[in-house]
Amino acid sequence: MLRTLLPRLPQSLSEVSGKTRNRHQPLPLASGTGRRFGRSALIALLVALIPLSVWATTREQAESAIAEAKQTREEAIAMGVTESPTDEMIEQAESVLPSRQYTRALQYAEWARRQDALAMELIAKQEARKASGEAAKAAVGTYQEPLDVLQGLIDRTESGYLTQSDQNLMMMADNPAQWTAMDGETLFEEARGPNNVSLEECDFGKGPGVLEGAYAELPRYFEDTGKVMDLETRLVHCMVTLQGFSPDDPEVAKRHGNGSDHMKLQTYIASKSSGFAWNPPMDHPLEKAMRDAGEVMFYRRAGKADFACSTCHSETGKRIRASVLPNKNVPEEWTKAVSWPAFRVGHDQVRSSQHRLRGCYWQMRQAGTVAGSDGSIAMLSYWTDAARGQPAILPDMKR
Repeated sequence: MLRTLLPRLPQSLSEVSGKTRNRHQPLPLASGTGRRFGRSALIALLVALIPLSVWATTREQAESAIAEAKQTREEAIAMGVTESPTDEMIEQAESVLPSRQYTRALQYAEWARRQDALAMELIAKQEARKASGEAAKAAVGTYQEPLDVLQGLIDRTESGYLTQSDQNLMMMADNPAQWTAMDGETLFEEARGPNNVSLEECDFGKGPGVLEGAYAELPRYFEDTGKVMDLETRLVHCMVTLQGFSPDDPEVAKRHGNGSDHMKLQTYIASKSSGFAWNPPMDHPLEKAMRDAGEVMFYRRAGKADFACSTCHSETGKRIRASVLPNKNVPEEWTKAVSWPAFRVGHDQVRSSQHRLRGCYWQMRQAGTVAGSDGSIAMLSYWTDAARGQPAILPDMKR
């Protein structure tokens, strides 16, 4: 066989020269080419003669994999994984054993085992998330750090809105709004204004000077004014009536920016409600009327773009560019959406609820709201009522 594959080599110089060549014989190749061709053919022959070793799965390995898949299936059923294709996979693995398809049987069994293992892992994560969320929910009504409140909400529900910014989650422990709140505490306790008194005599709904949980119950009706008031309007009222400031004084008139007295005071007062459940009272007819008016405004389409608040905030998964928008119908998302004051990273400023409301109307290309107006307070009443029962994140950090 080897001789038939290798070329015939010339026997003498005369054969090479062709003088004694038989005219019926083919002209031989040059000696160098012949040797190269001969080596190649010999190598090909040797490779062809080497027996190929095939590593096959044994029956014992396949049966062991099937047994492991069945054991995992029992564990998964015990955890509540009843609807699963793994039973069918295990049956397929067993059905190919008689035909000695051991490798295929092992693959079916391994697929079944992995399927159940993944299902059990997901259930374990869900149970851990639920337990953490329930613990956070049970703590509602007492002060909690904003980051702890947010993490509890994340653990309780899967939300692309709550988890869209890893950077914000990492930075919340060092939220710059905390510094603003500290400045606000100093202002709150300081005797100021023409009357030289502090704001500790101001009643935000739970008694003079009581701040714990007060912000979470605003807007609300106040007997001394006969109006439903939010934090900003109530603060203005106390600065004017108690401390003696004029409405035109910078301490009262300047409402926005980290350097304003208003933003410092609002952030401090609101921070005392972090972890408390939103619970605006609905006992007075005006409180209900404001809430109902705010609901109408939330769904009312207007402006050149024919937008309403519900255009962006009534469905899950909507975005503005890369930003995931909160859904008003998902309370765990909505509580973060209405948790103002908050430090806005893009603005490098702490912003209030009134500022955010004005920004929303500007984005809808509608007429701007007037801070402290009945319309603005009606909207904030509906905002807060929609988050009822969920813990406030105060101060929050937003994009």
